Amino acid sequence: MSHGHIDEEEKGKLEEKFIESVALPGFSDEDADILFRYEGTKGKEVIRKIDFHLLPVLAFLYLCSHVDRNNMGNAKIEGMNDDLGLVGNQYNIASTLFFVPYIIFEIPSNIVLKKTRPSLWLSLQVVAWGIVMACMGAVKGFASLTVCRVFLGICEAGFFPGAVYLVTQWYPPHEIQQRLALLYTASAISGAFSGLLAYGIANMGGLQNIAGWRWIFILEGLVPVAFGLALPFLLPDGPGKVKWLTPEEQRFIDLRFRQAGARSAEGEGDQFSWSMLLGTMLDWKILLAVVLAMVNAAPNAAFSYTMPTIINKLGFEASKAQLLTIPPYFCGAVSSWLSGRLADRFSWRFPFIVAPMIVMLISFIMLFVLSANIEQYKAPMYFAIILAQIGIYPLLPGISAWTGNNLPQSWKRSIGIAWLLAAGNTGSFIGTNVFLEWQAPHYTIGYGVSIGIIVLGIVTCCILEFFLWRLNKVKRSIPESQTREQFTPDKLVAMGEKSPLYIYTL
Repeated sequence: MSHGHIDEEEKGKLEEKFIESVALPGFSDEDADILFRYEGTKGKEVIRKIDFHLLPVLAFLYLCSHVDRNNMGNAKIEGMNDDLGLVGNQYNIASTLFFVPYIIFEIPSNIVLKKTRPSLWLSLQVVAWGIVMACMGAVKGFASLTVCRVFLGICEAGFFPGAVYLVTQWYPPHEIQQRLALLYTASAISGAFSGLLAYGIANMGGLQNIAGWRWIFILEGLVPVAFGLALPFLLPDGPGKVKWLTPEEQRFIDLRFRQAGARSAEGEGDQFSWSMLLGTMLDWKILLAVVLAMVNAAPNAAFSYTMPTIINKLGFEASKAQLLTIPPYFCGAVSSWLSGRLADRFSWRFPFIVAPMIVMLISFIMLFVLSANIEQYKAPMYFAIILAQIGIYPLLPGISAWTGNNLPQSWKRSIGIAWLLAAGNTGSFIGTNVFLEWQAPHYTIGYGVSIGIIVLGIVTCCILEFFLWRLNKVKRSIPESQTREQFTPDKLVAMGEKSPLYIYTL
């Protein structure tokens, strides 16, 4: 709605009608007046201001984390395995052990994030993982490589759960997925950027008598160290803690959450407790979402560590294989962003999760069938790799947004998102161990296991949608007037998703 070029009488009627439309319990006339004045262009300017200060910082850091996490695949085809004397499945073991501390420390990290200044806590993590990555350029064998991977997992564990939680603190539920998609798009771009960067850095091989693959680790570690030191001055901690928002704009942001039913005038209605922690970890909705997250994690981890090798085994030399990783990741980035936009526009998560899974299923079936005759089907197999990224990259933003949308209380949402990502990342153990070197380039086990996981995810997604739909049907059968007579507005918010008025996002 635009409020320009109308006379005062008409404006008064519009404002009166608008105030009636937002006359929710707990809203004052002043609250409604602020919402009216920020409806349209003025409100969009505030949202753009938030986007400008928050998203580029988080996206760049997520790009750095994925570059640093996945550059082992690039280093491998530049000679790392031979120089370190890795044999058998030692590369797979080193890749997998990253995820052990990564999974363990995600929930503790988000608990610390809630109790401290987020920008300082994330800054510490970013600087630490950059130092560890640079140290990987000096590893001498399997043991030192494994130790570095374990420490890298500890340092990176809290970043993405923390970033997702921060996004949910700034945007109401119907605007979350496209923002998370922008973050996850950065991880897709990192895949493309990592290949291009590795291609350039590898040409430094011999400089200072240091191998090219070692330079990949050293240089890609120094960047997050430098950026992490500046993070406390760049990352906004919350709407009430920044100077680039006026007090009225800060109030407008709070009112948007209240209008969406995500909080009351008293806040989001929960406190940390051990029973709440246990209840969150056993919540059936989150456990089903964990299965969906595993469908993202397993193929994503597999491609992150093996895509350069897979393309290399299709018959392309190492340098060309690095460059050929760029188009798949670019297409994944576009897919993630477009899916997020549509999901927020329609306020419906399910179709934008199950459809990418179906695309991914088709791609893995193609790879499984065509790998029987690599020489004849190089081009279709490369197309299938691109198709797989189109299916993979919309998943985690959609699953994270769907889960976050259905956890209205602040502490439960923080822990629930961390638990979702931590438990979902157990799929990475599968992804990094089913693409076996001795099966290259056919990878029968890798493609077969991935197909089974994707089918499980499609079924799980449909089950979650059905039960949320049934719960909403029951809630809508209870008259709203009856509920409001029985409970105060603050009590309804304190009840969270158990409130009869709370409708789950489908």
